[in-house]
Amino acid sequence: MNGRPSPYAEDGRIKIAQIIGDAALGGVAACLLNYYRFMDRGRYRFDFFTYGPSSFDERLHAVDKDARVFTIPRLDTRFYKAVPALTRALREGGYVVVHSHMTTLSAFALRAADKAGAAVRICHAHSTFDKQSDHYFVKAALRPFAARRATALMACGKLAAQNLYRERADEAVILPNAIDLERFVPGGEAEKRALGLSGRVLLFVGRFAPQKNLLFLLEAFAKARTELPMTLVLVGAGPQRGPLDALAAQLKIGRDVRFVPPCDPAPYYAAADAFCLPSLYEGLPVVGLEAQAAGLHCLFSDKVTEDADAARTAAFLPLDADAWAEAMQGPLPKRADGADKLRAAGYDIRREAARLPAFYDGQLRRAGLTL
Repeated sequence: MNGRPSPYAEDGRIKIAQIIGDAALGGVAACLLNYYRFMDRGRYRFDFFTYGPSSFDERLHAVDKDARVFTIPRLDTRFYKAVPALTRALREGGYVVVHSHMTTLSAFALRAADKAGAAVRICHAHSTFDKQSDHYFVKAALRPFAARRATALMACGKLAAQNLYRERADEAVILPNAIDLERFVPGGEAEKRALGLSGRVLLFVGRFAPQKNLLFLLEAFAKARTELPMTLVLVGAGPQRGPLDALAAQLKIGRDVRFVPPCDPAPYYAAADAFCLPSLYEGLPVVGLEAQAAGLHCLFSDKVTEDADAARTAAFLPLDADAWAEAMQGPLPKRADGADKLRAAGYDIRREAARLPAFYDGQLRRAGLTL
């Protein structure tokens, strides 16, 4: 390698740099960890570049004790420090493959990868955005540069590819946000009692962040609960926890809203009657797939891609509180074949996991590398 650091880990596996930023946020990290858990790890070792320690580190090391996690400055607010720091880390690590999951911030991440001499540079689109999105103007300004230094494009779905890559969308390889379907099963009253729940249970799992539009969800729930006894369970954490507490108190629904810290959501999917995702924008949400695997009827905002309705159990609603309240009060049928529907649609990680290392093999060949 002409004096360059080796692209191989100590155990002889090829190191791949996975740039994920805030690992505590859930979806992207969970999707990538699913692939890593179920793929053959004999050829590749994933190293992760994040903004700081989180529970992800422990989950990762349960999958591969030799995988490494490195901390970098934030690409969104400290890019002027992040790019040089990331360049040094990638160069010193000898990474020939860099996979950026930062969507528009890949403009910075892949600049660092290019400067570090990585031969394979992958831009991965995990979400969409529009004029209602937070930081829209910054994202729109970065969009033309996101994949400029990429050697390959990837996306979680067609809508995410079109949103980020525009006229290059057809170049993107679609890697589904596959999940472990065996973890999510339909439940009923026994599962509710085990969690201390009763009545109609509505569930959200994810970040408490503006994108997820949870303040709107509380307002819709406050309208819906006047007709039926129901509980709204919010599993997650994030910067909007304080405002959510305050609004629940203001709406006098505090007793009917349960906040649950980040945890394994499977028991809550089993106990719930419906899943709610009123997001302002999304890619292809992993939590929506998990909910469908558990047989839940899903209430999605009409900003969520229709590809998310893999099991055909979803209603796509406008962001109108009365419309959401009516849907929460209406029939919420569960179905027992959700996992079968997702498996047929290509979302079974046990079947799909081999696609990722095969993709890396192809990109290395394309770059003329025979590692």
